Amino acid sequence: MAKIYNADLIGKKQSVVDEILLLNQHQTPLLNLLGFADAVTQTSHQWFEDEMINDETKVNGAVTNVATSVVVVDGSIFRANDVVKIGDELLKVTAVASNTLTVARGYAGTTAAAINDQTKVEFQFSEGVEGADARAARYKARAQKSNKTQIFDDTVQLSGTAQAVTQYGISDLYEYEKQKKQLELALQLEKALINGVAYENGNVRQMAGVRSFIQSNVTDASAAAVSANLLNDSLQSIYEKGGFASGGNFKIMVPAKQKRAISAIDNNKLYITQAENSRGQVVDQFVSDFGQFEIVLNNNLDAKELLIVDTNRMAIRPLVGREFFHKYMGDQGDYVTGTLVGEYTLEFKQEKAHARIKNLA
Repeated sequence: MAKIYNADLIGKKQSVVDEILLLNQHQTPLLNLLGFADAVTQTSHQWFEDEMINDETKVNGAVTNVATSVVVVDGSIFRANDVVKIGDELLKVTAVASNTLTVARGYAGTTAAAINDQTKVEFQFSEGVEGADARAARYKARAQKSNKTQIFDDTVQLSGTAQAVTQYGISDLYEYEKQKKQLELALQLEKALINGVAYENGNVRQMAGVRSFIQSNVTDASAAAVSANLLNDSLQSIYEKGGFASGGNFKIMVPAKQKRAISAIDNNKLYITQAENSRGQVVDQFVSDFGQFEIVLNNNLDAKELLIVDTNRMAIRPLVGREFFHKYMGDQGDYVTGTLVGEYTLEFKQEKAHARIKNLA
């Protein structure tokens, strides 16, 4: 009986995950920054997020100084006997019907004033009464979030002649072509992580990327140049939504064009590195009112945008058993074939802790 040795097996999987991570980090910066996390077990990966009940909304329509009915964007925040602040006036909520608040004006001696459309309405406290019954409880359920896994695959195929011909600087043409395919697949994954849009059609699945997930803190620069104020405004939006409350590992991710623009910002807002015998400066960190943030170059972004992301709230997860692998299919006629496959998704938690500035100059 002939022995079958491991080296003779065709179609066995060979993990190439480590090789993928050792590829050119300048071409796949997000992939190299995050690495690969634990595997998921379903093609639709789910996670759950919790957050506090909101404490502010906006007026939906102007109100006179004597009106006792105020329509707001989100009335679910309020209950009867809540005290809210609009401008310098305190108002007591006496009833809530969907997004319409019935209010008593000029609470605690404050002066009632006309209220402009889109003015901020801020919850202050619930009026406490000595000897009152327990207040009705309220509960905000955790929100379910999800993303799809996406397949990335390509094939190496070489004729017998191509393998036989000696090529300068290449000792193993098959291995050389496999390495090129790995880089191509890594770039596909990188672009999907950034630009992907959730989509499913039969056996086709595509993941949502960072740009799709960020919805709350999106600033349209309207062709203005990136500035310290623009960056600080986005960071303030993250702060006001509690994004910095639990620390984090925040990065400002920029394409080459915006990297140069940030280098031109006033020096007192930057940490720079400068060779002693050369001119110019290279920005490493942006110093803001909300902390110090590393700047990461990623030319897979649109030239007119930048992202502020917390890498602690992001993870690249493979489908279990589908980490990037190479499978040698062996001789098939006068040629050899092998395939490279990986299936991954992006876990992106608490999108309010991230920001995007678009339409920059």
